Amino acid sequence: MGLTLHHRLTAPAGLSARRAAALVRRLHAIASEFVAAGRIAEAHPISSDRIELDRWANAWRILPHPDQPDTSFGVQITPDAGWIFPVDLGDDSELLWLGLCRYPATVPHGTGTIATRLGPRWQFSASCKTQYASLHGWEHFARCHTAAVDLLLAARPLGLRVKLTDEGGYWPHRRLPLLRERLDRLNGIVAALAGGLKDAGDETGAPAVQSPIFAHPHFERLEAEGVATESAHLNETLRLIRDATST
Repeated sequence: MGLTLHHRLTAPAGLSARRAAALVRRLHAIASEFVAAGRIAEAHPISSDRIELDRWANAWRILPHPDQPDTSFGVQITPDAGWIFPVDLGDDSELLWLGLCRYPATVPHGTGTIATRLGPRWQFSASCKTQYASLHGWEHFARCHTAAVDLLLAARPLGLRVKLTDEGGYWPHRRLPLLRERLDRLNGIVAALAGGLKDAGDETGAPAVQSPIFAHPHFERLEAEGVATESAHLNETLRLIRDATST
């Protein structure tokens, strides 16, 4: 849970492996320019290591559960090849992963195989939670979040198709006031939920609740605002969590 950017990069059809690698190098060079301009903290090296790809470049096929109505599960799809690199946007933001990979047409599932539906193009998709960059203030968070958006959009002039979903509402109209409004609301919800779980744990002797939101310098205010605006939903969520953990 948390304010997140979701993105997918897709290369033109028929692109060779050599050209795909070159595009990733060009994108990495742009990220290095962002570092030099002080917009992001670091662009880590490009990797095609099998272990790195298996850990950070997986895709997923979501399927309905055969025995549980209205329930789905994910089938992991590891890439055949690719080049990826992480970008450190700033303190307490998740890493922004970028790159291009090629995925198999089918993967083993059960006693047979299923189609991945990913197609033959070089592509890459990932998510980056920026919310907890706000532990260091609005300006730091806004710099991290907007730099991530601008870096992703910088892939378009290279010939990559970029699909970007911004839970903060900043993109596509670059609405900073909406971004701040959604950040404050989500911080309030997380603070109120974490605080409620902590209080419940203190009463029952359950293990201590861990959450980055406790480190927010304005945690008490955020918790109070979250409780005030989301009390009905939070109470129901806390009840469901208590019921689930008590069985």
